[in-house]
Amino acid sequence: MKRSIYQFIQHLAASIFIGLSVYGFITLWGGEVNKHIPFWTSLSLGMVAIVCGGVVVYMGGIIDRMAAEQAAEEKDQE
Repeated sequence: MKRSIYQFIQHLAASIFIGLSVYGFITLWGGEVNKHIPFWTSLSLGMVAIVCGGVVVYMGGIIDRMAAEQAAEEKDQE
């Protein structure tokens, strides 16, 4: 149960990161539709993207550790 919650958080953070990245590409290469984003909005979107990347890495480490512990337990039972 715990592992599925960690995976959900990891997938949610990855989805938010991908969404922000796509939004950034659209505003960068939008051509005539290119909007000028205020500095603080741009800074906050960048910080959210960095935090999402950190969450993905951190949750991945936790999930890998849980998988290694489970594999060690299964090996000990054999």
